[in-house]
Amino acid sequence: MPINPEILLNKELEEVEGSWSEERVILYNIAVGSSQDPLNKSDLEFTLGPNPKVIPSFAACIYPMESVFSIIGTEGLEVSLTSLLHGEQKITIHKDIPSSGTALTKAKITAVKDYRKFASVTIASDSYIGDEKISTAESVMLFIGEGGFGIKPEKKEKLTSPKTDPDNVIEYKTLENQAILYRVPSGDNNPLHVDPDFAKVAGFERPILHGLCTYGITCKKLIESEFENDPLKVSEISARFSGPVTPGNTLQINSWDQDSYTIANVIEKETETVVLKDFVLKRK
Repeated sequence: MPINPEILLNKELEEVEGSWSEERVILYNIAVGSSQDPLNKSDLEFTLGPNPKVIPSFAACIYPMESVFSIIGTEGLEVSLTSLLHGEQKITIHKDIPSSGTALTKAKITAVKDYRKFASVTIASDSYIGDEKISTAESVMLFIGEGGFGIKPEKKEKLTSPKTDPDNVIEYKTLENQAILYRVPSGDNNPLHVDPDFAKVAGFERPILHGLCTYGITCKKLIESEFENDPLKVSEISARFSGPVTPGNTLQINSWDQDSYTIANVIEKETETVVLKDFVLKRK
C-alpha cells in the first residue's frame, strides 16, 4: 500500500532548526508584492532595513518544504513527488515574528484521509524561539491518484465567503519570473515551479506559481487594504488551494470585510479559475 495510515498517523517528524535574516525577509516581502510602488512610503517598511516588517505568511517558510519532501518515498508514504499538490494552509501567529531569528520547529502528521481519487496528509508544526511558541502551521498535502486505503474524510466546519458582491476588489499582475523570485526566500525548491520538463510530467504546460506565493501575495494585499498595512494586526491566516496560477497572469482578489476577519476568494483573471478559496485573515 503506497499510503499506510497506520504508519503515518501521529508520526513525529524530525525537529528542524531554521534561521532567517533581515535580507531573507526583505526578499520574501518583495517576492509577494511589496514595494511595487516605490513612492508608497508605508511599503518601504517591508523592504528596507533595519527591522523590516514581517508579513505573517512568512511563518510558512520557517518550517522548510524540504522537510515535507523528505518523507515522500519513505515507509508509509511511498508515492512520487509528481503526485504532490498543496491543498490547504493555516497559520496561527502566537508572537510577533522578528525580522531575524532562529526557531526550532516540531512537526507531526495529524491526519491521513482518503478521497478515492487522491489522498491527503496533514502536517502540523509548532515553531519556537527559545521557550516561546511563535507560530503554528497546518499544511494539508494532496497526493493525486493515491486514494483507496479506506479512511473517509469527516466534514469540517469552515468560514465561507458571502453570496453577495465583494466589498473590495484588488488586482495584482504576477511576474513571469515570480516563482523563481519566490523560491529563494521561501526555500521551496519543488521543480514543479521552475522546471518545464518536470511540470509537463506533472500534467502542466509550464511551471506554475507556488501556492504559498499566491497565499503570500493575497495576505500582503489584504493587509494593505483592510489592516492599514500593519501585519501585527493579523492573528491567523487560512486558505484552500483550488487551482494553479500561471506566472504572468493576473490575480483578482475579491474580499468581504466581516467583524473579526476578512475573507476573500482569489481568481486567475485570464482563465476565470478560482485559485484560492475562503482565504481568511483574522484580526487580533
